[in-house]
Amino acid sequence: MPYAVLSLLAFLPVATLLPVAVAQQPAAAERGSIVEDRAARKLLQAGDARLEVGENEKALEIWKSVIERYPRSPVRFEAHLRLADHLLKELRQFDKARAHYQAAARETNPDDKLRAYAFLNTGTCYYEAGRYGNCFKIMRQVIENFPASSEVNEAYYYIGLGHFKQGHYSRAIEALEKVGTALSDNDARIEKVEAGKRLFIKIDDRDFAILEPGEQVEVICQTKTGDREKVLCDTVGRNAKITLGSIVTQLGSPEPGNGILEVRGGDLITVTYLDRHTTDKGTNEQRLKEVLVVGNGIARIADGTYQHDLQAAVLGKRLHLQVSDADHDLTPQADRLAATVHVYSRKTADEIDEEIAERVANGELEEAPEDGTLKDLIDPLKLVRSLPVQLRESAENGVFRLAVPLQPGSGVADALHADPGQVVRLVYLDKRHLGEDSLTRTAEARVIEGNLGEMRVTRTEISDEELQLKTRLRTATALTQVGNHYKEFGLKEKADLKYGEALIVCEGILEEARKAGGKLLEETYVQLWRIYFAMDELNLALAMSRRLQTEFPTSAFVDEAMLQQAHVERKRGNFSRAIGLYSSIAKLPNSSLRGEGQFFVGECYEEMALKSTAEQASRLFEKAFLAYQAVYENFPESGRIGDAVAKMAAFYYQKEDYARAVDVFENVLADYPDANFLDVILFNYGRCLYKLGRRQEARRRFDQLINDFPESEIAPEAKKIVDALKKAAAPAPAE
Repeated sequence: MPYAVLSLLAFLPVATLLPVAVAQQPAAAERGSIVEDRAARKLLQAGDARLEVGENEKALEIWKSVIERYPRSPVRFEAHLRLADHLLKELRQFDKARAHYQAAARETNPDDKLRAYAFLNTGTCYYEAGRYGNCFKIMRQVIENFPASSEVNEAYYYIGLGHFKQGHYSRAIEALEKVGTALSDNDARIEKVEAGKRLFIKIDDRDFAILEPGEQVEVICQTKTGDREKVLCDTVGRNAKITLGSIVTQLGSPEPGNGILEVRGGDLITVTYLDRHTTDKGTNEQRLKEVLVVGNGIARIADGTYQHDLQAAVLGKRLHLQVSDADHDLTPQADRLAATVHVYSRKTADEIDEEIAERVANGELEEAPEDGTLKDLIDPLKLVRSLPVQLRESAENGVFRLAVPLQPGSGVADALHADPGQVVRLVYLDKRHLGEDSLTRTAEARVIEGNLGEMRVTRTEISDEELQLKTRLRTATALTQVGNHYKEFGLKEKADLKYGEALIVCEGILEEARKAGGKLLEETYVQLWRIYFAMDELNLALAMSRRLQTEFPTSAFVDEAMLQQAHVERKRGNFSRAIGLYSSIAKLPNSSLRGEGQFFVGECYEEMALKSTAEQASRLFEKAFLAYQAVYENFPESGRIGDAVAKMAAFYYQKEDYARAVDVFENVLADYPDANFLDVILFNYGRCLYKLGRRQEARRRFDQLINDFPESEIAPEAKKIVDALKKAAAPAPAE
């Protein structure tokens, strides 16, 4: 038998690093000059510098200016990606991020590496927004168009997660089987898993083909610090060649046999599997793989409860510092972690001018272009002083904290001193994490006088107040997302608790958001109706989404609000109102939800047909069919195409037009592997083939349903049909 292949996958959200270098391309008529490229590159780097010092808004403005000023330079694609990354990862504005990723994914981008990255993250935006159909379509394009890129692994990863979210477990496993590289015995690489995350184990061994149904494969996970746990892996996929298993890791002292793998910072997990038959005819040979436990560091400047990040630090008060990094949780005692606090002041206009002159004179900078952007290339901050600090581990493993008095003036060397208007920054060097090389983790706050709770209304202090409101709004968003996760797993009480916490936070800032107005109020409305809808408070959700439409008619969230309103009306049985709203969404010229709206029109008619008399049902099913057909014909970019075509095929089956139904079924299976209802499609496909007298083909489709969707409610019925077909095909016993 061949050697078994053991690999381990930490299925975590992938931390992607944006490639910076763009290959130089020959000058062409349709693109800008080398001079423009050089100027665009400097402007791009200026935005990077602003981001590094925490001036996020300025960085975004500079990157946007790259796109506007140099529309023919390939550097603009990198600017699109910078903007998209920030919108996706920091602001969680998925639609806006997706627009920039799509711009960078165009064929006019000469760098295939950047295009693959942009394609992948276009799909990631759809995944994060819960639009799995669109996500599947984009990820399949990544696999097809960039087969040699590293993004292929991540594309399969998101396809698997999307199916898992929808409860399509067989297809989730099928996609996740393709994630990662199977590592052989002579591969000396060490994999990594982040402490506190789930460790997934995959074994590829042809021996598993002889296992009995339901039989499991035992794997032992042992840590360097003394924990030892048994993991039972289940056979998955066709021919039972693959097994998958997983175990939760957790920081703490080892407790062997409790089903949780307790680890420490820098721990090493040895995963062992007994290969019973090998290629060289050996038996019971041990296969093992080592996994390094790491932590992704996070630096924060927080309030006294360490619940909220602060953008302002008050002189005369304590500065509360926190770094989370599992790598430094080395013992059962309270460990320590080294970091540095830097104090910066803003350079004066004269200092900036002097620096520009000096750097131009020595050749570091060239003369400014006509619009004068050299100032953007200068770091606006200068280091005033630094203070090394030792943070102590709190009761929460892997979390290190320190409260330092922030005193005015210059003071003594071993204390933290600053002046109003200066910037204080916590800097931590994260030497070991999921990526490669060391990373600098930072957090910063602006130094102010007075009390955060008693700010006077000045231009500067209003900005500080808005930053606090945005932080609280992000907290409400995070709590809602946690509630959604609990809801997905059927933990209603825990979900309701998180929704309640989110609602308290969000309602608590509503009055202040009304005073601030603008984008902050708009996003508060959006978050409130999302919470209300998640809590099934449909009247409140409806009222809030209407308020959003009334007060912000040009909002990018209007189509989403209309979709939620339509869902509410449909849930209440008001189908006419729901169809009107869904149809309105389908007519919005710039909405990415148009295909969704059209598909839901069909579902409404179908739902109405199932509740109607036979005579009415026929007419309503016809309307449903036309609605699904419109998705296919008018919205080719929709993630609902596969589902719509599958519905059309089911309609042909009901009409007993079996030949046409078979044609459509074949089209779905060939072109839309991630469509919903594939188990139903296979079942109806088999029945059509049977009706057409193609019994052997019918049996193959029923077998495919049983093998690919064993958890489906109709799999037992398919099994009965297969057994009947086998019995009918068996030769009659000799008399």
